[in-house]
Amino acid sequence: MSGPRRTGAVLLVVEAIASVAPVLAVASYTIGGQMIGTALAHVRVSDVVAQGVVHALTPLLGLLLLLAAWGVAHHTRGIGALLLQPLVAAPLLIGFLRPMTPVSRLPAGMILLGLLVLVTTAVLVAVVVAGEGRSDRHRRWWWLAGYVAGIVVLAGIGSGSRSLPANPTTQLADPGAGEAPISQQSAGTPVPQNPGLAANPFNSIHNDSWATDSYRIAAPAEPRTAAVDSLFTGGDCATITFDSRGRIVTLCSTLTAVLAYVIDPESLTVIDQQVVGTRTPNLTDFSGGGYFVLDADDRIVFPAADGTILVLRTAGGIAPDRSIPVADTLQPGERVTSVLPDWQGRYWYVGNRGTVGVVRAEGGPARALRLDGDTIENSFAVTRDGVYVATGSALFRLVAAPDRAPQVRWRTTYDAGTRQKPGQTSRATGTTPTVFADGRYVAITDNHDPRMRVVVADTADGSVTCAQEVFTADRSATENSLIAVGDLLVVENNYGYAPPITATSAGNTSVGGLAAIDVDPRSGRCRVKWENDDIVIPSLVSKATTAGDLVLTYTKPSNPWGVDAWYFTAVQLETGEIAWTRLAGTGTPFNNHYAAGYLSPSGDFLVGTVNGLVVLRDR
Repeated sequence: MSGPRRTGAVLLVVEAIASVAPVLAVASYTIGGQMIGTALAHVRVSDVVAQGVVHALTPLLGLLLLLAAWGVAHHTRGIGALLLQPLVAAPLLIGFLRPMTPVSRLPAGMILLGLLVLVTTAVLVAVVVAGEGRSDRHRRWWWLAGYVAGIVVLAGIGSGSRSLPANPTTQLADPGAGEAPISQQSAGTPVPQNPGLAANPFNSIHNDSWATDSYRIAAPAEPRTAAVDSLFTGGDCATITFDSRGRIVTLCSTLTAVLAYVIDPESLTVIDQQVVGTRTPNLTDFSGGGYFVLDADDRIVFPAADGTILVLRTAGGIAPDRSIPVADTLQPGERVTSVLPDWQGRYWYVGNRGTVGVVRAEGGPARALRLDGDTIENSFAVTRDGVYVATGSALFRLVAAPDRAPQVRWRTTYDAGTRQKPGQTSRATGTTPTVFADGRYVAITDNHDPRMRVVVADTADGSVTCAQEVFTADRSATENSLIAVGDLLVVENNYGYAPPITATSAGNTSVGGLAAIDVDPRSGRCRVKWENDDIVIPSLVSKATTAGDLVLTYTKPSNPWGVDAWYFTAVQLETGEIAWTRLAGTGTPFNNHYAAGYLSPSGDFLVGTVNGLVVLRDR
């Protein structure tokens, strides 16, 4: 073997190791094959099948590089190996791919990868120019046939299952630790029941129309021995609700479709499923079904992509009830992000380009106000006498005029910062406003540098009573709502969850941080009660329960071997210490991707994931 050939073969092996993390390769291959089968058998949405194909093909570049190395060492022409070099270099140009490469963890890792590609290309050019090779008829191509055959076998296995795909790397993950603390019950503050919604706290992503994200239900009592079950729905089940019969009702968004599900909570058997909408592919766009509410008649109310508010019956199967057009109140290209009813029988809605609208729940003409120059990326809070909306630059309180047109009662600006931080979907607050302390205060986070702040305002006049800094300087951001338990606020750090999905692949994760803020009920002033930077929550809408005084969240620790393990996690509300963790699963399908955690009426702990939902329940 000549020197250039030997060198080229060695460099190609190094590229194979550097191109895709080995543990990720194994996980993606097994997940992808099963996902193809499950999607074809049970979901039948083309982009979900395509996701499975992409997962299954993730290790292919590494395999081709190893085969090319063998070929170069055995006197093939080397042209195929040369043609692979742009694919090896792809992470240099495509940020979405970078976290999947082992070298991304190294200082100047992308520079090293670029140098590796340049040197390998130069050596392979020398091999090709030397012209010593022969056409390849070696049986190494049977490896590719075996690769495809393995995918077919895995697809067959997946077609017989409705669970999230399993993979061998789960055996490398820690099962969890800790025990449930001795049960205790803090007082909390009951939130008034919005008459237009299903019962609190089961009607929306934030539990109630004040967006408190809190429960008075006990979490699983034996987390270490509790059962973990899952359901593959194909899409991201961001909002999960429970109807008057205790059934799970959810919308799950794929890249191109919105699917509605009614699910038995005990067996996770799908009672009914329907495609109810379409989406434009975007990993950080929550319009068109990311937010929905379950109304007092067990109907799904959500904003469709075509500028209508859709109401779907669920009692006797999923079926259209009514469609309320509001497109003529929107700006060109604007999409409705969220819809909520008020106490007076009206639907309020917000658009991502600053529109706030009101329409009667039974239909009729809509009235709207354009908050010029502002974007609205999150949902909003509704009380008996006001609506609270956070835009890209200010927090608003609005009311409906006698003619139903929305009116601004006050506007309070906040520091929107100078940049969109990694983990945020926009350069602004990442929170839905949270009303708390018997309705006296409303809170959001800002985008201040070097540390973001929890901002508390008086609901009467919008005056800011508190702006408390949290988390590490230059590494703080959140894209999820605050939790309110009485006069206590809980905030999480999502800094570093970018690019979405792959940021937590190959053992990578985001920056840690969970903190509690005590707010004085009389003055509105606040202080940090505790902060724990070791709790890593990439993107969950976390919850709290006063039954046991726990924050319930979903964590993803860094792993040096590249294992992507996700954990149900409970944190003591009083101290910020981790009470217990329990492995939910490994691999991308268990990534919650901005979805929320929930407690069922019976105390099961559910988390919506990018491809379905996962449940922890006492046996």
